[in-house]
Amino acid sequence: MLDIFKRRLLTFKWEQYLAASLASYGSLCTGMAMGWTSPVLPQLRGPNSPLPREPTLQEESWIGSLLVLGGLFGPLLTVPLSRYIGRRWIIMSTNLPLLLGWLLAGVATNLETLYVARLAWGCATGMLFATVPVYIGEIAEDKIRGSLSALFLLFINVGFLLAYAIGPFTSYWGLTATGGILSLFYLPFTWFIPETPFFLIYKGRKDEASKVLQSLRRATKEAVQPELEGLEAMVAREFKEEPRIKDLWASRGNIKALGICVFLAMLLQLSGIDVLLFYMEELLVKVGTKMSASDGTIIMGVVQVVTSCITPLVVDRLGRKLLMWTTSLGLTIFLALIGVYALIDSYYKYDVSSVAFLPLLCLIVYMVFFTLGVGPVPWILVAEMFPVKTKCLASGIASFMCWLAGFIWTRFFRDVAASYGIYTAFWILAVCCGIGFIFSATLLPETKGKTFDEIQDMLNNRTKEDKPADV
Repeated sequence: MLDIFKRRLLTFKWEQYLAASLASYGSLCTGMAMGWTSPVLPQLRGPNSPLPREPTLQEESWIGSLLVLGGLFGPLLTVPLSRYIGRRWIIMSTNLPLLLGWLLAGVATNLETLYVARLAWGCATGMLFATVPVYIGEIAEDKIRGSLSALFLLFINVGFLLAYAIGPFTSYWGLTATGGILSLFYLPFTWFIPETPFFLIYKGRKDEASKVLQSLRRATKEAVQPELEGLEAMVAREFKEEPRIKDLWASRGNIKALGICVFLAMLLQLSGIDVLLFYMEELLVKVGTKMSASDGTIIMGVVQVVTSCITPLVVDRLGRKLLMWTTSLGLTIFLALIGVYALIDSYYKYDVSSVAFLPLLCLIVYMVFFTLGVGPVPWILVAEMFPVKTKCLASGIASFMCWLAGFIWTRFFRDVAASYGIYTAFWILAVCCGIGFIFSATLLPETKGKTFDEIQDMLNNRTKEDKPADV
């Protein structure tokens, strides 16, 4: 048993996990910024609010949704810069809008300042979502690429848990100061991550790329030479010309990959995750759960983190397709159940005290399903499905559409709930997830364990004889 443990320890790719974790640390900070609204909105209505008056329902909706709107600007910054300054420097630069957001939130005395803070947080979040999955995809070995990519969501969920656990027991300024302090660590952490071998080869820095690969793979110069030569051949083949937006529809495989990734990225938001996370305490009250909102929110945060720890263990074993269709189906069922409960409780006014545990239970199961599949899989596929020439463009477009869908839904969810009932809002979410289930079960290809070239062959329906020769 001890010998088996030693062998596993020696073969564990801790260098790759460390680099992926340090790059993903920023998502912890942005996760805390995203979850900040859940405990803070009730405080803004109380006597210790930094605002001169209680915000209206519409103003609260803007506080929640402006972070998602700010996320639209992230891809617009990262995509044109990524091929000039690299993934590492973009990841490091996300700390600027992140810290600006915490600073503005800390000194805010009016709604306008809070709005700008939320936009700044959103910009940082959008930059991270467009860059970190690409970064991890380019440093990871094929067999652990899914596990490393799942770390991104794990850190986001840790950030949510921190906001949920700290917020109810401290003041507005205490929670905001904690987020700012945690964000200060991001720049020194990311200073130690290497640039990706692909980008170094793209810039003609072969010796640096070789050293990075030797460190990440824990191998000799000779051992990484085949992978290095493969990267050189890929760059020579894919970058005869500078990347252009029309490259995204230059082949059947690119069109197919773009459609899949954009749809799943939008499904991620249309499943209602940001709505639930931003307004968790409020929703737990509205759907009729009898547990205190703050306790229920902390339980939800713990479930997110625990499930996120399981995700890296299963995503490379069960595969992307299986995880997507099963979790989409699960979300459909449990969102519909919450809607039925809310209808019986709030519309028909039946006594549901005997099953008062049901809303929280359904939300817990919802979070498990989301964290296992619908949440991480779209970003894993973005890192896997595109040729290196179009990967950054595709990642930016998928991220942009994700945040666009998220902004629309977080902005108008409360309006729908107020006008047509909270049950109607949950049924709309269930329908969206049902569409995602049908799509994932019928049209989503499996990429588990495949190399980039094998995935491209599959998307383009190419056989080995049809593959382009390396130059």
